Amino acid sequence: MKQQDPAGRNEIEEHRDEQLIDDISHELEMIENNQKPDENPEWDVSESALVADDDAEEYEIPETGIKIAYALTPEEMYQCLYHSKLYKTKGSRAIAQSVIFGLAAVVFFLTYFLTRSQYHGYHLFFGCLCLVMIAVIWLVPYFHMKSLANIMADGKTVEAEIYPTHIDIGREDGAWSIELDGSAEIAEFDGIIMIYADEERSFAIPERVIEPEVYNEIKAILLSGTMPEESEE
Repeated sequence: MKQQDPAGRNEIEEHRDEQLIDDISHELEMIENNQKPDENPEWDVSESALVADDDAEEYEIPETGIKIAYALTPEEMYQCLYHSKLYKTKGSRAIAQSVIFGLAAVVFFLTYFLTRSQYHGYHLFFGCLCLVMIAVIWLVPYFHMKSLANIMADGKTVEAEIYPTHIDIGREDGAWSIELDGSAEIAEFDGIIMIYADEERSFAIPERVIEPEVYNEIKAILLSGTMPEESEE
């Protein structure tokens, strides 16, 4: 069998490559000429990838968050502390305990003034003690939380990003998150939305810092991802 000349083989391959390039160029030109403007939307800088059906994983679309930044006032901080779990005795529970101590004080004072038993002095003492306990129930938490509020509301800016599935709070080393999967509790009071992540951590959003354009969207996200706070009062 006659062996083909290498130089001739190279010319055939070069001709074949040129023909292939011409064919590709022709196809691209046809696609470009036939393409309509509506079929070529602007690139939105999103990343995409094709995966095989056998090994396909759930495709996740990047979430869009709403960023807010604000500083709590001392009064807002006081309201947050009051509605936190810092003091168990407050609200209706404080009222109930005050009524009990008040009734006990009335009994002791009536006994003191209407009888002359050997425990006469004790009746006066316990009557006064009941009044002191009423003052402790209401005044000690109030002044303590007022003092803490003035210290904690130091003008530091709070930054947060609210996503449909979670809330990112803070930046760098102090950053933490609240999952909006129904495990956190929510409460609304005095123009403040309070999210309780657990018994130790909570997050407050004053309604004044939410722009009207996104207010309903933020409320919908928070309400759908949390449960109402269980009242302990």
